[in-house]
Amino acid sequence: MTLQTKVTGVILAGGQSRRMNYQDKGLQLFRGQPLISYSFNALRPLVDKLIINANQNIAMYENFGVPVISDLTQNFSGALAGILAAMNYSNEDLLLVVPCDAPFISTQQLQRLLSEQQKSGAEITVARTGEQIHSVFLGVKTNLRTSLETYLAADNHKVRLWFEQHQTHFVDFGVDARGFENINTLDELNAIP
Repeated sequence: MTLQTKVTGVILAGGQSRRMNYQDKGLQLFRGQPLISYSFNALRPLVDKLIINANQNIAMYENFGVPVISDLTQNFSGALAGILAAMNYSNEDLLLVVPCDAPFISTQQLQRLLSEQQKSGAEITVARTGEQIHSVFLGVKTNLRTSLETYLAADNHKVRLWFEQHQTHFVDFGVDARGFENINTLDELNAIP
């Protein structure tokens, strides 16, 4: 983080968790802690402000002591709807976004993503490992708010198609996806030693 750029950290926890039998993903316990706590702890040292995007169990997320914001619509419109809600809330120049279901993400990986965002000057900076794009690990400038509003108003929800409309820089973390793995089902959660 530089003195010129203020950053809001955003944890996306606004999904329905369909693949997790509608159990709120961010609140599922992993090694004795809610899944979201791992993203929270990795992100916290890097940002000026931290917010959680959630559309249910708001009081539980408020226990983390940071603002909890919901999507502008009630139809669980996906990651971009959460990012737009964060853009509308934030007074900062940049959002550093992570999902709530990535317990292995590290502060060091997010620091690299943030540093690459600031070095490249790109509108959007996204993590990738080899050919795999991790589209909800990103830095995004908040001045893209109008573009995102327009995109979502046209009933578009595909994150990568929105990236294509902007100057997007991909940060390659190599072939090891550890840290960027998402846990999507209860079986996946229970299978991790």
